[in-house]
Formats: sequence, C-alpha cells, structure tokens
Amino acid sequence: MKKKKEIFWEINMVPFNDILLVLLIIFMMTASFIVTGTGIDISLPSAATAAPQEQTQIAIFITKQGDVYLGGQKVSVENLLDKLTEEAQKNKKVVVIISGDRDVPYGKIVDVLDAVRLSGLEYIALAAELKSPPPNAKVKR
Repeated sequence: MKKKKEIFWEINMVPFNDILLVLLIIFMMTASFIVTGTGIDISLPSAATAAPQEQTQIAIFITKQGDVYLGGQKVSVENLLDKLTEEAQKNKKVVVIISGDRDVPYGKIVDVLDAVRLSGLEYIALAAELKSPPPNAKVKR
C-alpha cells in the first residue's frame, strides 16, 4: 500500500524575520534623513542667542536665489500672504520660523516678514545656527 504524502504546513520564520529586519533598518535610516524643508539648500547664519522653538510651527525657507518655500512648496510672496492668512484664521498662536540663507538679499527677508505680519500671525522667529558668544557678552538662554 502506498503511503499518502503529508503536506508540510509549517512556515519557516527565519527568512521572514530577515526581511523584516532589513525593512526596519531601511526605515530607520530613511527616517533619520527626513527633516522639515528637506531638499531646500540653505546655509543658516549663526547667532549666539539662537534657541529652539517648541510650539506649533510654520517653516518658511528662503534660498540663496531668493526662492520662497512654504511647507516644501515654492510660493510667491503674494501667495505666501494668502496661505498664511488662512492659517492665521485657524490658529493665531502659530510660530512662523523664517530660515533664510545667509546670502539672501535683505529686501527679500523684509518682503517675507511683511507678508507674515500682514497675515495676522504674531509669533515670528528667524532661524540661525548656534555659535559661541564673545567672552564679554551677557547672553540669557
């Protein structure tokens, strides 16, 4: 008499675990590169009084070429005013952080600051990298 072949119902978990670990490593590596404004090349100026902000934030980036980005999307200053006005109607206590390249013309920064103020948002911060203050400076942090 012929024996019936038994069907093998067990799943080998070792290859499955290997794949999950590789996916986890890939996720962890890519997540560490995700930063607000990624892909926008700016070089922040330094300031001894720079401090991190811990409220709801809107990030505005200004590139060396004078391009303005809001939420990673390129916008004109006029369009920026419209979008910020919409945000101000939802929540006026939002902190607007302006990150401008150190080589941006001063007039462009003033245009963006003007748009933020005209939108009704009151809390404005200029982003800078932290540097050591001179020895004779009295800096509060």
